[in-house]
Amino acid sequence: MSKPQAVRAILCADIGTSSLKAALVDYDGHLRAFAREAYPSELVAQGRADSADWEKAFTKAVATLNSSAIKSVMEISAVCISGNGPTFVPVSIKGETFEGLFWHDGHTAPPAAALRDGSRARSLFLPRAAWFARERREEYRSCRYLISSQEWLSMRLGADPVTILPSPAYEPIYWDADQLEAWELDAEKFPPFVALGEQIGNIDKAAAERYGLKSGIPIIAGGPDFIMALIGVGSIENGVICDRAGTSEGINVCSNRPAHTLELRTLPHLREGLWNVGAMLPTTGRLFEWFRTITGQTGKSYVEMLEEIGGASPREFKAGQSGKGGFFFPDLHAVDGLGASSAFISTAGLTTRAELGRAVIESIGFMVRGAIEKLERHGYRVDGMRLSGGQAKNLAWNRMKADMTGRCLAVPVIADGELAGNACTALVALGEVRDLESAVEKVVRIEQVYEPDQAAYAMHSERYDAYRAMSAKMEKFLS
Repeated sequence: MSKPQAVRAILCADIGTSSLKAALVDYDGHLRAFAREAYPSELVAQGRADSADWEKAFTKAVATLNSSAIKSVMEISAVCISGNGPTFVPVSIKGETFEGLFWHDGHTAPPAAALRDGSRARSLFLPRAAWFARERREEYRSCRYLISSQEWLSMRLGADPVTILPSPAYEPIYWDADQLEAWELDAEKFPPFVALGEQIGNIDKAAAERYGLKSGIPIIAGGPDFIMALIGVGSIENGVICDRAGTSEGINVCSNRPAHTLELRTLPHLREGLWNVGAMLPTTGRLFEWFRTITGQTGKSYVEMLEEIGGASPREFKAGQSGKGGFFFPDLHAVDGLGASSAFISTAGLTTRAELGRAVIESIGFMVRGAIEKLERHGYRVDGMRLSGGQAKNLAWNRMKADMTGRCLAVPVIADGELAGNACTALVALGEVRDLESAVEKVVRIEQVYEPDQAAYAMHSERYDAYRAMSAKMEKFLS
């Protein structure tokens, strides 16, 4: 009896702020296996999970996926990795890895001098490199490369040292000769640009032994997590919106026009003529994790916590319960970072853990609603959003968020958009599809749509107006 033919699959991995996620996605776009490995909680709380933690998590995730591959007769035929940013990993001339420069650590140098043409520096990365050069001088001098998280892990697998550019329009967002000169940085420390989706190497023998993979597997250039998430939910057409939510959150509109306001972040899209316009919420997931920690529920899943907060049915969150009680206000001076160590709570009517949790959840929903309103204030209509990330897997939270925002929320079958985006990118690179649009059509399938309950939305709207009024008074008092 002949052996069944192996199913070809892509090993997709994403380096997050609190965990590493990985999956095997077959050539038909189906999720065959999934693994999530959290970094040590004490390091995550301190914002100190580093490259060594990424590597340990990747090793464990691959072991889990390999077990599934053996049972299902799957063959890994390519690897594609994405990662958080703007983050730098300094690698020494001897190949040693120094402590990283993370997107959330606040370590940035003052603005650079004006460029030769009088314009300002636009790089999201070089302020961190300049801080490194000034504050950690010995390490900077002995540093050979400054590379992003996904580029570092790809290099550990056997890839060449490269800088993966989402599109040519991103070059000034990363760096160019004029900006390197303005920041007084050494150009040779920054690896050459390659395009997203290029093959950047193969898994070498040492990496094969280290991670339990076969040598020779192609390594495909994956991009920053938010770019891959856009691909992974199909936000590659004008008007398609991605709500990417994990430790942090961003509502990203694919638009044919940029935003001319500092209230929103405008970056080039992958596709020429399109823009990624985003409203950023850096602490939504972090706030709920903060609540879980201070209430001694680290052993509980988010689903269990939301059941306690919302009652037996998530819809009970709307009626009678949320219409009374106090509000939760995050530390207004920490809302733009990971620091959620303190908060202001109106304690009126908040007498139980479930009521406190309800107030925290409500404040997160109101943050999302405020971000939507900010986008719409500048002419970007938000009728519905496609969800990506860990929060998208929580059914109760999706229902609550739909009720609080009054928007339809769509969840793809592969809820981690970064992993789906990696799969799409690899399929194009392997020649299995002709272009990115064809890959998205194959991989991105909507599994469920959450529609708002209008009565619940009306109640939340009344609460939202009261919350905004009180928040404005607090901000004025504390500023």
